[in-house]
Amino acid sequence: MIEVISRSVLSIFVAIIIKIYLINHKIYSKITLSFSYYPYKYDSYTTYFIIKSQFLTSEQMSFYLQEIRNHSELANIIIIGKNIDYEELFKNHFRIFGVIDTTNNRSLTFIRAQVHFYLDGLYRKRLTKSLD
Repeated sequence: MIEVISRSVLSIFVAIIIKIYLINHKIYSKITLSFSYYPYKYDSYTTYFIIKSQFLTSEQMSFYLQEIRNHSELANIIIIGKNIDYEELFKNHFRIFGVIDTTNNRSLTFIRAQVHFYLDGLYRKRLTKSLD
């Protein structure tokens, strides 16, 4: 399960990147892509892409992070956005899998490369196991 949290143009772009990645790696039918937030209490892997934008404040992002951690220890959280408060993330021990900081580089190519990097890290091992 992959969930993209936040409604913005960047979140739509990230969802498209993820969908194309899943199709190209032939795992689209095995992984569900959702465009909203539903906290799951499963023992399976869930990846959350939280898009910090003008529509998602730091307080709302902190709420999502707390909710996700309260419901799932196995969740992988990737934050995308600018002006990320690293001190708050560290202080609250949110255990973030990755951050794509767009403060200095907002190019879509950079964001796509970073999303692919994290998806490779999460799903490449499972991809090679399923092909064997």
